[in-house]
Amino acid sequence: EIWYQKAIAIDPNIETAYRYSASPLMKQGKYDKARDRYVEAFIVEPYSRFATAGLNQWSKATNTRLAHPRMDIPKFEIGEDGKAKSTISLGSLFGDEEDPAALSWIGYTATRTEWYEKKFKETFPNAKQYRHTLVEETEALRSVINIANELRGKKKKKKIGSQFMTLIELDEKGLLEAYILIAIPDNGIAQDHAEYLKNNRAKLRQYVLEYVIVNK
Repeated sequence: EIWYQKAIAIDPNIETAYRYSASPLMKQGKYDKARDRYVEAFIVEPYSRFATAGLNQWSKATNTRLAHPRMDIPKFEIGEDGKAKSTISLGSLFGDEEDPAALSWIGYTATRTEWYEKKFKETFPNAKQYRHTLVEETEALRSVINIANELRGKKKKKKIGSQFMTLIELDEKGLLEAYILIAIPDNGIAQDHAEYLKNNRAKLRQYVLEYVIVNK
């Protein structure tokens, strides 16, 4: 444990020492402490199969389900012709039943198109080519949240679907970016993880503990 802590102190953004130090805790039946180590390993390197395997090992030992909130986010792709193309699925529009906030997803596709065609160059003038970024995805999902809230009404009495309620809740808790980085990253968004981790480690940890670890 002493050497694991020394390794962590040298570089707290490498998952290995967190994961290795969780193994003896698991053998001792100290599952809560082991969970904390595995979670830390996961949030510093969420795209590492080793960090993911550690958290999965803990979940199996404790019969805990791991999952991200379900979101039927529209597909957004750049075609061979260089033009943006988006697809809103029936699941996005209606889910299990007709949802008055379903059309909120239109805000997502509109925002992403604007970023691809114009806003990316304005925001990142030195970038050689477009990439999907954390700031773009955050703005796109916030546009969905804003529309959903409008459809919900000022007094928030109109019932809207669980996906929109979850998005609203994530944003209100300041966890929307953490959700994006951990639950729905692509190669572009993943490049923003290291910078976000510097000042928002607690938010990444909170997202995993409150939303990924489903059955505590």
